[in-house]
Amino acid sequence: MNTPPDLKITHAAIHPAIGIARLGNSAHEYFIGPEVPYASTLPTGEYKDKAGALKREVARFRIYGYNTAGQVVAELTPDNANIEWTVHLANKKAAWYEFQVALDIPEANATTATPSRRRNPQVTGQDRSKLIIDPGPRSIQGRSTQGDSYQFDNGKFFDLPVPLGELQTDEEGRLLVFGGHGLSRSAVGQIPLDFANNNCWHDDISDGPVEAKVMIEGVEIPVEPAWVVIAPPNYAPALKTVRTMHDLLQDCFFAWNWLTPPKMVSFNKHIRPIFERLSQLQWVNSGFASEFGAGAPYDFERLLERLADPSKTNIEFRQQIYAQFRNPDTSRLGKWLWPYFYGDGLADLNDAVPDASMNHTRGLAVLTGTQLGHLAKWARGEFLNDLDNSDFSVRSLDAAPLESQPDLLDEAALAYCLADAFHPGCELTWIIRQRPLFRAPLRIRHRPPGLPEPDYGDILAPDLAVSPTGPLSMSGPGDLTRWMAIPWQTDTASCLSGYPFFNATESLPTFWPARVPNQVLSEKDYNVVINRDASMRERLAAFHTRRDWFRGFHGVKIEQMITEFHKLGIIEERPGVTDQANLPKAIWVESKPDLPLPEEATDPGTVAKSESSQHLVRYSFRRLGEKSRHDSF
Repeated sequence: MNTPPDLKITHAAIHPAIGIARLGNSAHEYFIGPEVPYASTLPTGEYKDKAGALKREVARFRIYGYNTAGQVVAELTPDNANIEWTVHLANKKAAWYEFQVALDIPEANATTATPSRRRNPQVTGQDRSKLIIDPGPRSIQGRSTQGDSYQFDNGKFFDLPVPLGELQTDEEGRLLVFGGHGLSRSAVGQIPLDFANNNCWHDDISDGPVEAKVMIEGVEIPVEPAWVVIAPPNYAPALKTVRTMHDLLQDCFFAWNWLTPPKMVSFNKHIRPIFERLSQLQWVNSGFASEFGAGAPYDFERLLERLADPSKTNIEFRQQIYAQFRNPDTSRLGKWLWPYFYGDGLADLNDAVPDASMNHTRGLAVLTGTQLGHLAKWARGEFLNDLDNSDFSVRSLDAAPLESQPDLLDEAALAYCLADAFHPGCELTWIIRQRPLFRAPLRIRHRPPGLPEPDYGDILAPDLAVSPTGPLSMSGPGDLTRWMAIPWQTDTASCLSGYPFFNATESLPTFWPARVPNQVLSEKDYNVVINRDASMRERLAAFHTRRDWFRGFHGVKIEQMITEFHKLGIIEERPGVTDQANLPKAIWVESKPDLPLPEEATDPGTVAKSESSQHLVRYSFRRLGEKSRHDSF
């Protein structure tokens, strides 16, 4: 019997188009990453196993079948198709170029800019292939499939074995991609000296293509491939930054005329998220808590109804709020405008940096042009007040209509990724906003297997880096994450807040608090907040206490982070306060770190020393790092 044309599947696509998995050192336990933009988080304590190891976050991929009109017909599983998945992970960081600055901004072309030289220049010729950890592709099919043959475990960094992860399928035959366990080592026992470029080092970050061969009733159909990125852990799983990776890419696709911007600004979809994210960052940065937190002047979670009011009587309020956002189009670039994030062009912090150097487009972050455009219309009252028509109730993919599931998967994977300062970044860096990287919205342009990549020379020039025929024009396994810091822990432990040219005791501006917290509400303080037998003064004092997230580290942060990254606390949702209106009903609390904490010390001197904010200057080891250029294995 012939299938009706509107239900006939002619092609398929893998979603999410760019999937994100994350490292963890738990031997066997894991959880699935977000599959809807407002995903439910795990219960308290479930991000680590019973031994205190950090669980890996797994990227799950699905295949959807489409008809000739591009409409979703069905999800494809072993129930209705024969599916063979193939994934190829690799790590090319040590064989790539140093990160100095984003190569697509004017600062990269300045005469004073440090050139991007090869990492490990002392390794030459054919030996440079030993810097690449490439176990080759793995294929898998069926339901609930797992085993040794699906491990990416035969890659090496010179003679050091470096497992990069594994594949499994779930009970429905969907693909599960696991990353590594956070293993970072020096081949010669050298200590890390730089935030981004440590020669002789490797980590087990990776990325690569996700492909599938699909047969329906014995006929193979074309399948749009995807990509997977293995990223560092997410220490604040519920929180989003103000400008997410999805926001950034959507803005790029609008600018490239690949997607059509919405005609009407929706408060719920376009405006509300900006303000709610500003307020949610109160749980990971004390400056955001003072400005946007519960009871603060701009506690947006309590101002939602007024923010959603498009009336003329409310226009002055909206315009005052809009004026607070940093906007390069109007030369509003002051350091105390919103959002309080460092930018891609942050100057070298070893040097004296006058405040004026921050008053340029890239010294501090701005929202996307799309976000600022939405806010401008909102300020004028040109928006739809759909506050009551919330999409936030969709907390699982199964609850969403079939036709919306692919887009939800695509957005969810990138909604929890950062697009703040690309210096270089958490999950991915500045290359993600470059048009040559893509052949369609969210679809990475793949390098055909067996096609060698050109040699770009000892120094990667900025104009070549962004060229339509340069290294972004086709991507192979390991090509996206090679632009990142090596090892990832040194960058994560360096990107903090409140650097000295502001004030060593300040918490603003900041780098990546939604993934790497700065100051947090501790479990000890939380227990006072919810204690109804304590006085209200005590409870409020405890609520407004924020402790340094790194306070349990007592050595060099970048070195201690390599072996103890899993011991830091996870920012988790806990029940709030229902007996007092001036305290929130949901509170995000740091799970107890597996480290000696100053607030639990018995020696007052230890407490005083540890409670002082120890902000590691991001570039403090850069010049020392220059000495390592000619180290040999």
